[in-house]
Amino acid sequence: MTPIKRLALIASLSAVLSVTVVPSAARADGIQLSTTVVRQGEAVEVTVSTAEVGRDAVVRFAGKVWPLFSIGSGRLRTYVGTDPFTTAGARRITVESPNGAVLFARTLTVRKVSFPTRRLRFDPDKIALLDPKLLAIERQKVGAALRSLSLDQYWEYPFIVPVKGRRTSPYGVISVYQGKPRGWHRGTDFAAPVGTPVYATNHGIVRLAESLPVSGNAVFIDHGLGIVTSYLHMSALHVRTGQQVRKGTLIGAVGSTGLATGPHLHWALRTNGSLVDPLPWAEDPPGR
Repeated sequence: MTPIKRLALIASLSAVLSVTVVPSAARADGIQLSTTVVRQGEAVEVTVSTAEVGRDAVVRFAGKVWPLFSIGSGRLRTYVGTDPFTTAGARRITVESPNGAVLFARTLTVRKVSFPTRRLRFDPDKIALLDPKLLAIERQKVGAALRSLSLDQYWEYPFIVPVKGRRTSPYGVISVYQGKPRGWHRGTDFAAPVGTPVYATNHGIVRLAESLPVSGNAVFIDHGLGIVTSYLHMSALHVRTGQQVRKGTLIGAVGSTGLATGPHLHWALRTNGSLVDPLPWAEDPPGR
């Protein structure tokens, strides 16, 4: 064998040896995704097998760690959400062991959305609600209420739209208050007369039902597996914290409490803390 052929053989063997190690640490077949393409603001359902990853594995995507929940039959599941700040393009989604070792990896493509802008002007008494102290009070109350959520799944597909009304401000709109940018709209607004009934969009447990400085009369429902819906600015509350509700349970009435320019309901949905567009959940399972 000539020296050139010998070097070629060595290089070939080295290449074979190198690729026999990597796939076992980052296989793709261990992650089931409901879709491989989402728009900013959408979520993807992620399912893995406990036989493949154990019970303490987590999902990592876009710089965030997502818990996995047992759904029986040796399977774990979570819902990974995106928002207007999730960088568009092909992104790596991985399942990792508690020590950070990558067990499986796939690619999830995030498509950019051109979100519109809304410009609102509030009366002085309303804009005063954006006082940092009041915002901190609200964040503390909501954070405490959602700190411990159910590991069980109460909800079923599809969710329902919580109120009969005209959709006004959609999810993701860039909000400009008094001429100053205030971030993006973290839910969907429905305009309706004061007193219009508001219903729970799915089964769950009420984690918070009280008046908040900015959100006004608000209800937060824990549906399990990290899914939480919230209903803001209501004129009345018809449920209490800790109460179990069913899809379609009357929980409140449309109002304009808190930071609001008029009577409407703000409906939002969280997937493990990430606020996503709630409307797709009232149509089909995420990504399907």
